[in-house]
Amino acid sequence: MSKKRVMLDAGHYKDYNRSNVFKAYCEGNMTWLWQKHLKQALESYGIEVGVTRTLITKDVELYKRGAMSKGYDMFISGHSNWCEDEKVDRTVIIHGLNSDKTLAKQLGLCVMKTMDLSSYQLYTRKKNNGDEYYGVLRGAKAVGIKNRFIIEHGFHSNTRTARWLYQEENVKKVAYAEAEVIAKYLGIEKNTSKDEDKEKGFYRVITGSYETKELAEQEVKELTAKGYKPFIAYVDVKDYK
Repeated sequence: MSKKRVMLDAGHYKDYNRSNVFKAYCEGNMTWLWQKHLKQALESYGIEVGVTRTLITKDVELYKRGAMSKGYDMFISGHSNWCEDEKVDRTVIIHGLNSDKTLAKQLGLCVMKTMDLSSYQLYTRKKNNGDEYYGVLRGAKAVGIKNRFIIEHGFHSNTRTARWLYQEENVKKVAYAEAEVIAKYLGIEKNTSKDEDKEKGFYRVITGSYETKELAEQEVKELTAKGYKPFIAYVDVKDYK
């Protein structure tokens, strides 16, 4: 099976879109952290991850960012939203016109539950000519990406949401939750057997005891020739009296 590839897009640059209700929060700073943590989370599943933004201070044109996903299996742009009503606290998943709505719904539920929001909304918007309204989605569509999404992580016009997203640990939490949904959709399960073995420890098999070092070294040579990785450990017999 060929390696799955996901393109991530940090929606804005440094200090862009400051919250009007919690001044310390800026959407651009959050999306940069989101891109970093979601990349790490997806890579832990063996997914190849590209990013549209390599510098937090540099802006890149919308359509061009979407088009950077050429050859990938999915394009996701991270954001937080804004409106005049501070009470609004839902997440919005904006999906491409022909994108998988099931995945959009799964992402919506994931963000809603992880951030403890009131609801989720699936949304699309067309231009007058019937094409994608949003530049990044239009760019991704142009290079053949079916599954393309914008994730609005709540509304930073809501005080609780802005404060929640201001904490990097929370951004990491939602990013890792999203990664689980994405990996499952792509048919990938994380191989944790090695990590579990490290936590549980391990067992050694001892092949024999020898009175002289020469005999022990001869046994090591024979085992090495068979592909094993043996070693010699000296034990003082007084320890067992």
